[in-house]
Amino acid sequence: MWGRVVEIMTAVWLAVSPFIFDAASDGVVLWADLGVATLIWVLSGLSYWPPTRRAHLLILVVATGLILWGRFSVLPPTPVHQNHIVVGLFLLMIAVIPNRASQPPRGWMQQPGEVQ
Repeated sequence: MWGRVVEIMTAVWLAVSPFIFDAASDGVVLWADLGVATLIWVLSGLSYWPPTRRAHLLILVVATGLILWGRFSVLPPTPVHQNHIVVGLFLLMIAVIPNRASQPPRGWMQQPGEVQ
């Protein structure tokens, strides 16, 4: 589940980035980043619970929204919006990683002679 941990770390970065890029005085950017970071954190956390193990795939929608907002909100994009684009592209790559990516395939875990 290392992909979900990386998504949570990315959400933390997104939450602190308005302060790093000196955009904390812009209330829209600050609260939007905090809201999106919370949403990413919740979706990643829900992926640990078996009934909602595919919740991380909704991060693809959030990432696409970040990319579009970063690209088209201000022309040319300011550094804080360039950060939205980069974070969105990064999340697109990480969100498609399965939860069991670091574990061997289930078929390899069976004992010899065992039927599935």
